[in-house]
Amino acid sequence: MDEQATPGWAIRLRQARLDRLLSQKALVRLMRDTAGDDLPLAKTASLCRNIRYWEAGTHKPNAFDRMLLCRALDMTETELFGGRALKTASLLRREAQVLMPHAEQYGEVLEHLHEQWHLLVQRDNLLGPRHTVPAVCEQITVLEELLVPARGNDRIEVLRLAARYAESAAWLYEDAGDMEQAERWADRAATWAHEIDDQQMIAWTMFRRSQQATSQRRIGDVLGLATSALRHSDRLPTPMRAAIVQQQAQGHALDGEERACHRLLDQAHELASAVNDEGDARGGHGSFCTPAYVEVQRAGCWLELRQPKQAVATYERALPSMPKVYRRDRGMALAGLAAAYAGQGDPEKAATTAVEALDVARAAGSARIVTVLTSVGYSLSIHRRLPSVAAFRLALADVGVM
Repeated sequence: MDEQATPGWAIRLRQARLDRLLSQKALVRLMRDTAGDDLPLAKTASLCRNIRYWEAGTHKPNAFDRMLLCRALDMTETELFGGRALKTASLLRREAQVLMPHAEQYGEVLEHLHEQWHLLVQRDNLLGPRHTVPAVCEQITVLEELLVPARGNDRIEVLRLAARYAESAAWLYEDAGDMEQAERWADRAATWAHEIDDQQMIAWTMFRRSQQATSQRRIGDVLGLATSALRHSDRLPTPMRAAIVQQQAQGHALDGEERACHRLLDQAHELASAVNDEGDARGGHGSFCTPAYVEVQRAGCWLELRQPKQAVATYERALPSMPKVYRRDRGMALAGLAAAYAGQGDPEKAATTAVEALDVARAAGSARIVTVLTSVGYSLSIHRRLPSVAAFRLALADVGVM
């Protein structure tokens, strides 16, 4: 089959491998690393033969193989197998360097970076920080290079996008359990937002800092930062307001204020009823805050308020309504449900639910989920002779926790 007749996805697959200086055997090793021990693959010779077929376009990989290839090559399925491939970070960097001497126009590079930000949000929702952090940091490097010569309106547009990427980096590092980097990137996003007086991004960095304080149980900071984020609430889009209000509610739950917590959650739920999101944040920051998301947070607040039965009931109602694209959020909700089952004295349900959540955590590299599950593991230690509990604790030990 000549190159002209070779499908575009096959050409992109071969080029992606060559760009990374990978032999076919090296690509097979990356696929094995991605699959892990739980997903045994064919022998190396067979996989190398398959790669030859795929790159020639004579066979197209199935959904599972496509997933492994995308993860091994750090590309989305859209970039590798569907439609027109977006420009890589290295190509964007070269284009940025061409622009730097004169900086006469930034439109095309910024357009690609803007579109790739939405794709990276989707990647994060599906795969988590392990597969998203490197790409986000590489795009920030491109934007930092563009900032050097940027002046006037060009600088404003570069800073606006740079702040968005930096805030995304803050979230990704938080989910990965690296709070030092998370706080560093939140500060960077705030600095860039202040330079151009981007009030929405300033508010969103306050939200992010409040969320970071939640994980450390700094209750005063949680409430103070969330209140600061809402200082100009009339200027904020509805999804953003919904997300910040539910963050306030979490602060009140930490403070043991049940009535204030649920009053704010009711308000957030009403605001979220207008949210329609497909997982790529095209509706703006906070567009993940759907009614189902708010109810999952309500369940977590019930758990924080030491009322596990209400938490179980709320989780069980909310989970079926969560959009499928938010796979990692579902994993976090399952971890909370496992904790609630343990709290109400149902160790077997807690263990089986925890195993399901752990599968998501391992695939995504989400330290937040593992932190919750570690607590569940310790609470179930008195039931360790139950087969389901023993299996969960063994799985947790495999990730280096117990």
